[in-house]
Amino acid sequence: MIDFKQLVKAGVHFGHRTSVWCPRMAPYIWGHKNNVHLIDVSKTAFQLEKAAQFLEGVASEGKSVLWIGTKKAAQDPIRLAAERLNLPYVNHRWIGGTLSNFPQVKKSVTKLLHYEDVLVKDNSGSFYTKKELNRFKKAVERLKKNIGGIVNLRWPLGAVVIVDVNKEASALREAAAMKIPVVALVDTNSDPSLVNYVIPGNDDAPRSIKLIVDYLEEAARRGQEAAKVKKDEIVAQEPDEEESLFATITEEEGEEEEGGRKGARKQDTTKKSSKKVVIEEVGLDVLAGGSKE
Repeated sequence: MIDFKQLVKAGVHFGHRTSVWCPRMAPYIWGHKNNVHLIDVSKTAFQLEKAAQFLEGVASEGKSVLWIGTKKAAQDPIRLAAERLNLPYVNHRWIGGTLSNFPQVKKSVTKLLHYEDVLVKDNSGSFYTKKELNRFKKAVERLKKNIGGIVNLRWPLGAVVIVDVNKEASALREAAAMKIPVVALVDTNSDPSLVNYVIPGNDDAPRSIKLIVDYLEEAARRGQEAAKVKKDEIVAQEPDEEESLFATITEEEGEEEEGGRKGARKQDTTKKSSKKVVIEEVGLDVLAGGSKE
């Protein structure tokens, strides 16, 4: 569990003004000072550990985690954490339907990849004019801001990590509608009713956001390492394809040889029985001839 001193030092315990608060956050509020709510850091530490264990379990199953934080203080921590984990993220603007209508959003992803491919293959003798190439560059810059982080988004999506549920209300509603578990940093002015794993804390201070996101990142990394170990063990337990193919061929050859031997035995038995019948017939003829004389 994280040290309480780290939380206090990062300012995680500072909430919003007492005049702007959500009563559903009352269980996580310790008190107030100078008309500012103070969050109980012991509950923050407990909820953070609970959320971290959940993310570790999700990552260990090989599922993807989407990181969302479009406010200025959260953009860099979210992007850096997701890039280090090679996971999808949204840090500029939430595109409506990213979760509930992803096939439609994927068309924009395909367009981005196409434009990038055109620009990479561009040369002096290109089919496109300079004006068209400039238009493609502007389109790539715009699309990268909006959907550049979800190019590697894959399903099934195991969880969604959100910073400031008020700012990301649309993403929260989509995740709830799709029944995707939500881990969120929730301040005293936010409604936690749609969040599965509430982390009460300051969602405005950059140090507070970075501390929480980094802790969750470490948990997700442990889960990814565990998933990799499981995958390696499964691969090691599976027989080699060449060995299995050789064993199969050997078994088939053995069956063919055994079948050939059985066939030869049957043929020999048939020959012996036919010879016996001929001998008996010849003997009867000889006896019959002797009686006539």
